Amino acid sequence: MKSFKTRYLSSAVAAAVASTLPTLVSAQDESADLEEVVVTGTRLTKSNVTSSVPLVQIGAEEINSRGVARVEDVVNILPNVFVSQTAEVANGASGTSTLNLRGLGSQRTLVLIDGKRLPFGSPFSSSANVDMVPARMVERVDVVTAGASAVYGSDAVAGVVNFITKKDFEGFEFDYQYSTNYNANDNGYMQEKLADAEFFDPGSNTAGEASLMSVLMGVNSEDGRGNITLFGTYEDMESMIGRDRDTGACTLFGSSAPFCGGSSNFRRFNGTIGNGVAGTVFQELDGTIVPIDFSRSDVFYNYGAVNHYQRPVERWNLGASGHYEITDDVEAYFDTTYMNNKTAAQIAESASFNRPFQTNCDNPLLAGGAGPNGDGIRLGDITGTFDDNGDFISCLDWMAAGNESIDVQFINSHRNVEGGPRVSTYENSSWRAIFGFRGDINENFAFDIFGQFAATEGTRISQNDLNFNRVQQALYVTGTFDNPVCRDTSGGCEPWNIFTRNADGSTAVTDEAAAFIAGVGIVTGETEQTVFGGTIEGDLTSMGFKSPMADSGLSGLIGFEYREDMLARLSDDISKVSGGRGLTGTGGATLPIAGEIEVEEVFMEISLPLITGAPMAQELGLTAGYRYSDYTTNGNGVSNSFDADTYFAGISWAPNDEVRFRLNQSVAIRAPNVFDLYVGINTGLVELAPVNGDGDPCSGPTPSASQQACANTGLSASQYGTVDPSAAGQFNLITGGNPNLVAEEGETTTFGVVITPSMIENLSIAIDYFDIEVTDAIGSVPAQTSLDRCLETGDPAFCGNIQRDTAGTLHLLNEAPDGGLAGISTQNVNVATFATEGVDLNVTYSYDLNDMGTLNFDYAATFLDTNYSIAIPGDNKVECAGAYAGPCGLPAPEYNHRFLATWVTPYDVVVSATWRHIGETDLYGLEDPQGYLEDAMEERNYLDLSATYDVNENVSVRVGAQNVLGDDAPVTTSSGTGTGNNNTYPGLFDVSTYLFAGVTVKF
Repeated sequence: MKSFKTRYLSSAVAAAVASTLPTLVSAQDESADLEEVVVTGTRLTKSNVTSSVPLVQIGAEEINSRGVARVEDVVNILPNVFVSQTAEVANGASGTSTLNLRGLGSQRTLVLIDGKRLPFGSPFSSSANVDMVPARMVERVDVVTAGASAVYGSDAVAGVVNFITKKDFEGFEFDYQYSTNYNANDNGYMQEKLADAEFFDPGSNTAGEASLMSVLMGVNSEDGRGNITLFGTYEDMESMIGRDRDTGACTLFGSSAPFCGGSSNFRRFNGTIGNGVAGTVFQELDGTIVPIDFSRSDVFYNYGAVNHYQRPVERWNLGASGHYEITDDVEAYFDTTYMNNKTAAQIAESASFNRPFQTNCDNPLLAGGAGPNGDGIRLGDITGTFDDNGDFISCLDWMAAGNESIDVQFINSHRNVEGGPRVSTYENSSWRAIFGFRGDINENFAFDIFGQFAATEGTRISQNDLNFNRVQQALYVTGTFDNPVCRDTSGGCEPWNIFTRNADGSTAVTDEAAAFIAGVGIVTGETEQTVFGGTIEGDLTSMGFKSPMADSGLSGLIGFEYREDMLARLSDDISKVSGGRGLTGTGGATLPIAGEIEVEEVFMEISLPLITGAPMAQELGLTAGYRYSDYTTNGNGVSNSFDADTYFAGISWAPNDEVRFRLNQSVAIRAPNVFDLYVGINTGLVELAPVNGDGDPCSGPTPSASQQACANTGLSASQYGTVDPSAAGQFNLITGGNPNLVAEEGETTTFGVVITPSMIENLSIAIDYFDIEVTDAIGSVPAQTSLDRCLETGDPAFCGNIQRDTAGTLHLLNEAPDGGLAGISTQNVNVATFATEGVDLNVTYSYDLNDMGTLNFDYAATFLDTNYSIAIPGDNKVECAGAYAGPCGLPAPEYNHRFLATWVTPYDVVVSATWRHIGETDLYGLEDPQGYLEDAMEERNYLDLSATYDVNENVSVRVGAQNVLGDDAPVTTSSGTGTGNNNTYPGLFDVSTYLFAGVTVKF
């Protein structure tokens, strides 16, 4: 049931707004200025107090000077923004582009367009997709780096990014831009590694070419009371892969002496476990199966060469906005946007990933692999069974003894180089429509009421993963060595001959076999967002709500908002199978999701000048806001409800015209989304710390844990000492959503000073301290932690995650006594803590060169003091400030800056230069540096140059380059394949010199 308080206040505010409309429509007393005023960080447009919230702005000029096709590229260079989902992400891509303020996660950054929130990014990502924002339509970008949930609602924990678009455009504008990425590929260190491994040399080249076209049209009404603006953009960007750059052409491995390595999941066999053959790991090499030699580079598969540095993208943006003054006091407005984005994320070919499969002992292919002289090891020599005495008998010996064929198990990990790289193709379509009325009730009061609807549709098609059911079918082979056939030929099965090579040295896997075992996984989904809201804003000075020491009085607003978010996602049968990317064992299954979240909210804001025009108090003012949110969640047949309070209070004090202090304290929330709540319950395996050969200290005839400790984990006294150990040391893991989640809470304190000294004209210096802590953050308790803490303390918070089966085990597939899943749960819970603290510095300065024009400087820097996480209460902090990799992932330098210098010449030319500094970071957990490559990610300083020339009043051209000096990205052996890729972090560091040229034609 909805909260009575929420229903009452929502209805009251709605009635108050509605009751004013008849009066407004007929009011003709005075002409009012109805132009929309967007002030990010507050809904007040008539505030009598200067904002106490830190704000960074990026103007259209900077966006234009950087030649960006995607707006995240210009926002991500700000020092307080951490790189998130971008076109550089391949492994783990969602097909969207997101923003991540303060490194607290993109789900804790609220993204707005003209003050209105964006919906879920896609059916695969809850974070807003900024692909919906066309770069050429952006007038400016406002970045508020403080909690703002009291103003905008959920998700504004780290802050808000608000894209302000162009309005009232009149005329026609066409823009075209071409860009490419150049690299000399002359990195001496990597050239040496590539030569040692006898890998290819990419040579100097260009890659990742892109074209961007946009059209902007606008017309004013004949009576001057309205405007309609239309826009359309088209982007076509080509891919760039690892082998295009010497720094990513091979995957680096090793510490003291890094080398070009890769994955050992490459033509690899283990045979039957326990077969007693010296060297239990083998590899097919040059037509011979031999014991694997890990000192050789050719035993590894170089997966980095085919991974994307930059995904191919094709994107359309279409939209229209307009407004019309119905009367002198009432204006109707609308804004619509449509976006269609197609992209493909490519990673290395799949493999059978050391999984156990079965084959038949009379498989004729098992006799292959002996080499040209017949003296090598054949797979049939190391695959077989055991006799009654426990002695190993190979398949070849078994069949030579005249026995009937039997099915035996063997382990293989063949890289599917014959089938091509794995590709996930995403197509996302989004549209958004806003309609509303705003106007003046009288000279002191105004209103705004609106409705908003947004929807996304998405499809992900995963290709070239291995369908393990078909792999198994293709490993049962009969016939002869020269003419093998599948034992079961249904579906067009072709034998998967991974054991031998052809006479010319080529792989013996045929194209038909590679096509047969390849799976195609399809996942589709949609999201919808519906919002209704309204505000009444007023200046109460004339009513006597005023401090006796101030010139103006209280201004404020009250408002309501109703929002409904819905997500539905469907998977084909093959994608539902546990096994990663739906198919091949590198993660969990993609399960269906269906759910919705409704929230009813009432909110208010005030600004009150306390003192004005007094000594040491040119202005002293107070701002504050409060929001009450009532949530109802419903999905997968489970409903829940919770509420949340958010607020902020700020003080702005200007002792004189040159110095202003600002202090803001806020509490923000992130409500759990449908992904957090309702992602399906899934099972997997986890390895626990071995105790007497087993990870369960309550197993075996003599458990290492006491009976009381084991009772904490759900083991009965009669079962103690009777539980079978796990032979493989693996235990059942239960993952998934949790419908009982509540909102995360973020507490933010900012304190700063803004200095505008009169002795230096046009200089502004802003210094702001920030401290953000997020508690009850949605995370999971690691399985090992739950088991250890439960055994030790009996705390229900941990013991509740452990469910033994009817036999007392945690590894068998038996049901739990209550009929549920047995194992250790790591489902989503509100347990984590995140915090960050530091100082932002922003300096702007403009210098008049008289006849030579104007120089403008804009410097933004962040000094990061701490950036830590705590997985569960009581755990140690994981401090990531100044660190990278491990649990930190993306580097978090202690100092970053962006310094922009612009020369506006009197010759119709504007020249810009940007200096980007990314500070050095150390490998997480490094205590004793050895001088190894991975000890640190070196700092980088990038220089970007651009120039714009107005040929005449109708035509302008621009050219530019980012990373003009061609500095290579720093490389490491520890970047991984998640936030990192190809030995570095390509979303953060430049891997090329980006070159662009464009022309704009206006009429």
